Amino acid sequence: MQADYVLDYATIEPDKPRTLNLMARFSAGKVSRSPARRPLNLSLVIDRSGSMAGQKLDYTRQAAQFLVQNLTSQDILSIVLYNDKVETLLSPEHVQRKDAINQRIASISAGGTTNLSGGWLEGCQLVSQNYDESRLNRVILMSDGLTNRGVTATEELVSLAQQKHEGGVSTTTMGLGGDFNEDLMMALASAGGGAFYFIESPEVTPAIFQEELRGLLNVVGQNLSVRFEPETGVSIKQQLNAYPAQANDGQTVFRLGDIFADEVKALVLEIDLPAYRPTGDESQKIATLRFEYDELDGGHTERRVVDVAVYVTVESGAAIVPHADVNQSVLLLSAARARREAIIAADKGHYEAAAALLREAAERLASSTVDPRLLEERNALILQADEFARNRYDDYSRKMMSTQSLYTMTNRHDNTVELRNRNAQRQKNMLPQPQINVEKREGVAPTHITWRDQTHELIADVTRIGRSSENEIVLAVRGISRFHCRVKREGDQVMIEDLGSTNGTMLGGALIEAPKPVSIGDVIYLCDEKLVFHDAPGNTVNYTIE
Repeated sequence: MQADYVLDYATIEPDKPRTLNLMARFSAGKVSRSPARRPLNLSLVIDRSGSMAGQKLDYTRQAAQFLVQNLTSQDILSIVLYNDKVETLLSPEHVQRKDAINQRIASISAGGTTNLSGGWLEGCQLVSQNYDESRLNRVILMSDGLTNRGVTATEELVSLAQQKHEGGVSTTTMGLGGDFNEDLMMALASAGGGAFYFIESPEVTPAIFQEELRGLLNVVGQNLSVRFEPETGVSIKQQLNAYPAQANDGQTVFRLGDIFADEVKALVLEIDLPAYRPTGDESQKIATLRFEYDELDGGHTERRVVDVAVYVTVESGAAIVPHADVNQSVLLLSAARARREAIIAADKGHYEAAAALLREAAERLASSTVDPRLLEERNALILQADEFARNRYDDYSRKMMSTQSLYTMTNRHDNTVELRNRNAQRQKNMLPQPQINVEKREGVAPTHITWRDQTHELIADVTRIGRSSENEIVLAVRGISRFHCRVKREGDQVMIEDLGSTNGTMLGGALIEAPKPVSIGDVIYLCDEKLVFHDAPGNTVNYTIE
């Protein structure tokens, strides 16, 4: 593991006060790990109030069962359900009876109101019963509604989350749908040392659980903090990220949380420097960064401390060029901050002011549009500004923007982009589907397949179709399994094969149970999704909107 820093301007002119951006970086690198990963001590706390009925609970049960299937006998799991009452569905136990546990999960039903605090505190208690510093001890809290029983004050809940974290039990929160309190759920995760996830629609639930589990299985360090110790005359103007911070005696400590294998965590600070006079030694020390963390190695933990001195070069007439990585991070973080400020304005009904804040942020990115990440961010800001200008602001859009801001400000910008892409795909799926008509040519192998307005040439020997981004043809819609079916070539034939999907693959009005040959003009259905096999497009495919 390695700690270092980068300044946006490593050289400054003498005799002039200056503001710089300092990026403190911590890289896990290629971590050498023991064969045995760190065991988990988890409590899954599930909202089962009445608003969870239907698809929300269906997908939550699937996600919980996925979690169980991916744990081992070295892991401890408990499950808590809550509505107006709190129920322990599974007392803490090593995950050995997977079928029995999953049968209990399948029995979960919905009803009642939301005692979030009671459910979460019970989960914390169950984790504490088996607390072991050699394990990763975490509560995963899920809710789709407002807390209206038990402890409801945000300040009190956040204080409790911090206390639990200081005692070794961290909290991840997941908000589902459009009714939960995102400010509370984000604050709980931040104080609790875990992550926050916005599950914007029920079918995303299993993928979110998979992401959290993947992170838990790849934790190589915990409790990373960065202490900024300034030299005389140096001060922090602001943190551009959104990490919990505590100032004391002129020093400030930022808590960055867990460290994952091959991850780079970055903390960006805007700092004010005094005017420095040129001296014989042109390097001027401006601060010390102290990185502290618990390194996990197999079954034990070792506390590590790394001090890094921060220097700036004071030189007259030197070429002053900004550091590209710092500049990109500053622009992305500034865009995230603009979203936060726009939300504050929109909450007060000032939609034009909110739109102006986003457009100003987009203009700051305009000079750097050669960078694909910044170009994508700029376009997103403009689209969101247009939504504000049309007074299109509701609970869902607030959650979308709040989540994007938080993801980017906690080193998860890729999650921001993924969330936007899913939302764009969802909106596209709501458009009318084209009617595709192809002349049937029995026994003639197709060369193309069309779904909605997307046509794919069947070049590869195997073409997988499903909801996962790992498929060659991605159908990110409700009811489609992660790996639903596949098209494969066998000699002169093209075959369709179901991959054990939940809802099956239909050909000729019947579910297929074994690989079947398909011809030009054949149609398969994956739930309500129609896919047509044909030859070269433009000759036999006609599109008409129904």
